[in-house]
This record gives sequence, structure tokens and C-alpha cells, in this order.
Amino acid sequence: MSDKNKGGRPRKYTSEQVEVAIGRLEDRGEPATGASVKEVLHNEFGVSAGIDVTILEAEVQRLRQVRAEERARELAAMLPISTREAASEVGTEVTRAVTAVLAEQYYQLNKKSKEREAELEADLRVFRRRVRELEAQIAVRDTSYATLETNNHDLEEQVKMKDAEISKLRAQIIQFGRDADLEGRFVEIVRGFLAGNIQTACVEASDPST
Repeated sequence: MSDKNKGGRPRKYTSEQVEVAIGRLEDRGEPATGASVKEVLHNEFGVSAGIDVTILEAEVQRLRQVRAEERARELAAMLPISTREAASEVGTEVTRAVTAVLAEQYYQLNKKSKEREAELEADLRVFRRRVRELEAQIAVRDTSYATLETNNHDLEEQVKMKDAEISKLRAQIIQFGRDADLEGRFVEIVRGFLAGNIQTACVEASDPST
């Protein structure tokens, strides 16, 4: 299943080979890492030295976890039944204790959350009330402004009417002035006419030929 390079060494390795290499290292009391397993594969299984250590490290850690779980099950199976039952009860008690702690934490968090929610609701009610008050004030101001505009418009109309009346009065005054001037001139003309007639009458009266 393994590919061969020109030198005859397999470029790849199998999970079984990696697991055997891990076992040999553990038997020798040496740590099983990607680098140490690579050395075993190369020296004892003839695998090429060019294999990727990073990829091999991941495979080594996976197999070590599997081996640890299998060993734990094997050791647990060797325990007496009474010991296993006691351990099971301990596990149950731990589960109950952890569940109780989590439940209490959840209760406290839920309580604080509801208290905070109530505070936010109260703040929101205050904010909404303040908004309504401001809207009412704006409405009053708008009404006052509209009233002022109406009053100002009425005053402007009254000023226009007064200006028109003043213009009429000025025209009448000018006309009266003109009429008074004509009346004076007319009086002068009449006076002149009367004076001329009287003089003529006197001349005719003094002339015996008339």
C-alpha cells in the first residue's frame, strides 16, 4: 500500500506502524512526539526521512488519545464490581453537585437579568414621558408662533389701511390748497372787476357829454 521512492524506502506510513512506534517509545520510557516517532519509523520501519513531521504529530496525538481511552477502559474493567459501583455513585454525586452549581448560577444570572430589565423599562418610561412633555411644549410654542403670525399679519393690514387713509388725506389737503388758491385769485379778479367798473362809472358821471 505504501509508495516506493527510487531508493526503495516507502514514502508513506500506516496508522498501525505509528501506533507500534508509539508503543515502543512508551516501553522505553521516551516521549512519543512527531519527531521521535518519525525517527522510529525511519530507523525501524524503513520509512523515508522526508515525511512531514507536522502531519505525523497530529496523527501521533490522535492515536495517543485513543490508546489512553482504551487503557482507561481496560483498567476500569479490572476493578471489582463493588469498586466500580462506588465510582459510579461518586460520578453521580459529582454530576448532581455540578448541576446544582450550574442551576444556582443560572438562577442568579436570570434574577439579575430581570432586575436589569426592570430598570431599563423604568428608564424607558421616564424617557417616553419626557418626550411627550417636550412634544407638548413644542405644540404650545407652535400655536403661540401661529398666533403671533396672525396678529402680525393683522397689524400689517391695519398699517396698509392707515397708509392709504394718510395718502387720501394728503391728496385732499393738496386739493384744498389748490382750491383755496383759486378762490383767492377769483376774489382778486372780482375785486379788480368791481374796481374797474366803479372807476368807469365815475368818469362817465363827470363827463357832461354823457
